[in-house]
Amino acid sequence: MNDLMFTDFTSQTPPKVYSWKGKTILIAEDTDCSFLYLKTILRNTEATVLWASSGQEAINLVREHREVDVVLMDINMPGVNGFDATIGIHSIRPNLPVIAQTAYVHDNEVQLCYASGCSDYISKPIDKHVLLEKLGVVLGPGVPKTLTRIS
Repeated sequence: MNDLMFTDFTSQTPPKVYSWKGKTILIAEDTDCSFLYLKTILRNTEATVLWASSGQEAINLVREHREVDVVLMDINMPGVNGFDATIGIHSIRPNLPVIAQTAYVHDNEVQLCYASGCSDYISKPIDKHVLLEKLGVVLGPGVPKTLTRIS
């Protein structure tokens, strides 16, 4: 007989609220649906979101928008890939945090992310909570969501 598995939801950490008004996140992603997914995750944070659909466009946007606070960089993009785009971005703004997003999380791929200058990486499919936590390191941590009682 198979044992049943139960999840104890009481030990889960409470959801957090992230407020990044005045912060700008550049999403470098070549597919519309992936960009829209990330934008939806960030919707309630009040951050400004910019979109680059290619590595070269990401480099250009960083050059044009000094207000960019962090880049979410897809690694597998046509033309200038995410590794080369990160190197190009750091030639303009050496200290700008770049978080790689990749479906390939082999050791070699992760090492290449760091070697190109990425400060962190997140694997696809992207978990909303992991993404927000990683962005929170750069933009400011979230605060626990308080539950309100209805009387």
